[in-house]
Amino acid sequence: MNPSKDTALKIEKLIRASRLNDMDSLMKHGQSERLTELAEAISKLDPGGYLIGCGPYTQGIYRLSGEETVFGRQATIFENPLDTALDFSLNDAVTFRPREISRRHFKIRRETSGNEDIFYITDVGSTCGTYLNGSLLEPQGEEKIGIDTSVAKPLADLDVISLGAGSVNLFVFLLIPAASSSA
Repeated sequence: MNPSKDTALKIEKLIRASRLNDMDSLMKHGQSERLTELAEAISKLDPGGYLIGCGPYTQGIYRLSGEETVFGRQATIFENPLDTALDFSLNDAVTFRPREISRRHFKIRRETSGNEDIFYITDVGSTCGTYLNGSLLEPQGEEKIGIDTSVAKPLADLDVISLGAGSVNLFVFLLIPAASSSA
């Protein structure tokens, strides 16, 4: 074997081993422990909108604090970088090539109506699509600024978002209401 193949083989074995180790760790810890940890994390969140990443490449808590939040990924070594900024960068490139996440995949826009925030999700022309509760969203044209109400969909608490049809890169939309004051 040449050095390049040896290097690739070593990296590929480490990628497989790390995925198996992660799955093994997840299975060793009990569901009740995970539920307790998740409930504790959620209880610490300030009022507002969040995406809770549930997939192996999206895991985390993403606060939707701006008027518009854009999700995507960085360019791989096989692609030219885009001249647009991301608020959150995700990475589903197991072998340094993306699988389901586009460089600009989707955005969430917050609109305020009275005392209430309404969050809208829009696919911004992703390759593999953005799914809301299993339904493929129609992409918004890049030339559109702001919210295109013909394709943007309002988010409700506990809606599930999937980047691509594989249901690997998952999010749950979580809306933490402001504490109501008792009179």
